[in-house]
Amino acid sequence: MKNLFNSTPLTVLSFLIFFLSFSVTAQDSADTVIMMDGKERKGKVTAINDSEITFIFTGETLEYKIKRAEVNKIIFASGRTQLISEKATKQNTQSTSNLVIRKGKMAVLPFKVITNMDSVDKEAIGRQIQTDCTNTIKKESPMIEVIDPRIVNATLAKNNISVNQLETMLPNELAITLGVEHVVFGSYDVENTGTRTSGSTVSSYKSKRDRSKRRGTAISSGSSSTSDTYDSKITMDIYNDKGSNIYSVSRKPFMAGLDKYHSTIKYLIKRAPFGSKHK
Repeated sequence: MKNLFNSTPLTVLSFLIFFLSFSVTAQDSADTVIMMDGKERKGKVTAINDSEITFIFTGETLEYKIKRAEVNKIIFASGRTQLISEKATKQNTQSTSNLVIRKGKMAVLPFKVITNMDSVDKEAIGRQIQTDCTNTIKKESPMIEVIDPRIVNATLAKNNISVNQLETMLPNELAITLGVEHVVFGSYDVENTGTRTSGSTVSSYKSKRDRSKRRGTAISSGSSSTSDTYDSKITMDIYNDKGSNIYSVSRKPFMAGLDKYHSTIKYLIKRAPFGSKHK
């Protein structure tokens, strides 16, 4: 009986050591979620998706949803560490950096040519207007850094973006892709409406000494010429890298003709927000 009482304290001590060891082991087996503000949450991570983390606190059964953006990293019970905010941080840094790089830069996209003339090379004319527009902006607004059309077109090609696809893309996406603050969209609608004939008649007289119409004999001769007639319109839209439209205008060329767009391009650019005649 005496031995029984003597062994009781030893039994209690062993139980306490076992309980404490179990508690420490249970705590060590918990996952640790470290928040962006530095706070720690211990428990069990049960799921991770693109927007949130499902978490159960130690000693509880209720599941909590934590926004992924609020979590810095997770230290799992196995010892593995997963950085949750690493990708977002890099993206934010890169985006901020690009804002500085894009500042003051502009890209003119190839103009979309809409015509009823099958023989017209739409892409060639569209690129020609693009170059003409670029050169005009450089001349009229030298403070703007306009990207070389070859670089613009090469960048579009590398990203598999055709002229017809430009209308389906968001302006801010194109600005970021091209590394500019402003993007110029444009189209040239030109329709062949038929032909026009013009001529003139000249009258001369058989008698050189007598110019009188009553006494002389009139000899008439004439000439005529035929030319194509066109109905055309230039449209221009300028967007910034936030996707806002800062300039939208359309105008008929001053002269009719397939290649009579230069003066109209110059007119529109002068009246753009950065132009010399902007009101």
